[in-house]
Amino acid sequence: MDSQETRLMATQGEGYDESVPTRSGLWFENKDRFFSSGRILDLITVVLTITLAAFAFIVFWPIISKIDFEEAFFTPLVPFLVAILERFGVTANDAIRVLFITSLMVSTAGVYLLVRDLTKRQITPILAAVAYLIPPVPIFVLTFLRRGLLEVELASAKSFFTIVYGDGAHFLGLALIPFAAIFFLRYLKRAQKIDLALTVFVCALILLANRSWAINLVLILAVLALSELFLGLARLKFARFMRVLIFTIGTVSFWYTLSFWGETLEIFNKEVIGNLKFLFPLPFIVSLLTLLFSFVFYGRREERQPIFAAFLLFSVFLIITVNWLFTGYSFLPHPQRLFPSLMMFGSVVLALSISAVVDKLHLAAKLSIEKWSVPARTLAAMVFGFCSFLILALVAFSFSPLAILLVSGPRGIWFKIREGVLADRRQVLEVAGGNFKLVKTEVADWQLLVGMGATLVFLAILTFWLVKEFSRDE
Repeated sequence: MDSQETRLMATQGEGYDESVPTRSGLWFENKDRFFSSGRILDLITVVLTITLAAFAFIVFWPIISKIDFEEAFFTPLVPFLVAILERFGVTANDAIRVLFITSLMVSTAGVYLLVRDLTKRQITPILAAVAYLIPPVPIFVLTFLRRGLLEVELASAKSFFTIVYGDGAHFLGLALIPFAAIFFLRYLKRAQKIDLALTVFVCALILLANRSWAINLVLILAVLALSELFLGLARLKFARFMRVLIFTIGTVSFWYTLSFWGETLEIFNKEVIGNLKFLFPLPFIVSLLTLLFSFVFYGRREERQPIFAAFLLFSVFLIITVNWLFTGYSFLPHPQRLFPSLMMFGSVVLALSISAVVDKLHLAAKLSIEKWSVPARTLAAMVFGFCSFLILALVAFSFSPLAILLVSGPRGIWFKIREGVLADRRQVLEVAGGNFKLVKTEVADWQLLVGMGATLVFLAILTFWLVKEFSRDE
């Protein structure tokens, strides 16, 4: 960050207290810094990251390892990973199973690390990761602990998992979202080229994992950028946001050719622009009120950025999903695929809400946890996470019959989402001509050359910037 930028930040920061009215202490004031640390990757965080990932594997692998997946691909990352595993004697179906459980482990750790990075605490990210794992618990109990792994139960488990988290390729993209958000927000704040390179790299992997993430990823980055623009230096941060988009698109140009973007714009125009008229009046009013409420509550205060960004993203995906379910009109392609994003950011909102209640009880201060040794605090965090999982799992299992009653049936929410996912999957399989096949799109040679050339150019620029930055630091 250069001196001019630093002076701008300091100048704008000085004016915040004068221009922003006093806000309610509802959320973040007088909170206990439960297991707080200035360093994000401290020993406790590393141990908990590994523990949460291992816990996800232990709990859900018994079911996932028995599921037979059906899927085809428009992007090359998953077929490439499957081909690598097949060279080691792993079947394609087993490779997708490994990819699915790995995505679950990575996404669980990612949700934890994202909230940890935003809040600099431990209680909230633990709750977020646990809440993220809770939705499959009722189906896990029903299929594994009570009735065994029977064929009909496995079919239900597969349907549940692939709707809550997405198919293999979609789930892989979801798993990388928290890491893209971490690096992106760091780049907006610090303007370091290493953060830009990491953001572009992760975003490129997301787009190469699943093309449905193209518009969704831009939406997520835009909301995160909005939360940063309100904190000051709006012009500079908007320029960084655009730089991330341009470099991400440039990096994947070898696959996302001009023909692809032409098809994308055609779909966008048909399914999004054509449905904008249905925003009025109710969705528009709800969206406007949500944004207004979020901004008034946010008040350009950095400590409230996590709840602002998470609540806004959750609200956006919820509004789009609910509008599609009840009207049939969607403002994004593949609305049935928004459910995993809704679950991810919903878990963050839930964790922030629960931790706000815990803060009011001042449990950490009463227990003097900050004075405990690192091993003791690590053990306490593990116990807290395990107890949280048991409590939330018990609540989820207790209310699951009521939830099933509310969303099931031929006209129920779950049925409509499931039918949309199945129809989408069948269509892709037909186009691909078989299971685990890559759809090969005919592209003119000159477009391939232009795409590969653009990829090389953008990678060269990023490499040059990184070398220059590291040389300057030395």
